[in-house]
Amino acid sequence: MSAKSNASDVPMFEGTSEVQDTQRKRQEFLKRAEDAFDRMMGPGQQKDLVTLAQREQRACEVTDELARWLMTEQLALLESAAPGGPPAADGACPVCQGPLEPRPAQEREVVTRRGRIRYKRSGGRCRRCRRIFFPPG
Repeated sequence: MSAKSNASDVPMFEGTSEVQDTQRKRQEFLKRAEDAFDRMMGPGQQKDLVTLAQREQRACEVTDELARWLMTEQLALLESAAPGGPPAADGACPVCQGPLEPRPAQEREVVTRRGRIRYKRSGGRCRRCRRIFFPPG
């Protein structure tokens, strides 16, 4: 049986912080979507949107921003899901089974179909193979 939190009606159980984090991200996404809608449909915006090309450009801009935010959040989830950063749960090299030395997270940038996004990614280094491994993704 799970208890309910009076503040947010989120079930209280092991992993509650994950549920709360998901709810926080949902609220942030909805706020961003609301802002995107206002930039597209708001009364003050219509004077800048005269031609079909201008309307299409604005629609692409606001939806691309939402897509980049979602991708950035997905990559952050991928990083946090990897135990301790290295790709192998036991900290062993996937090639030679030697020990992996953890590497600190580094900021990366990728170009997606919706534009550039930045994210942090940690990894592990195998002295024996002299290779660096990253979590899947």
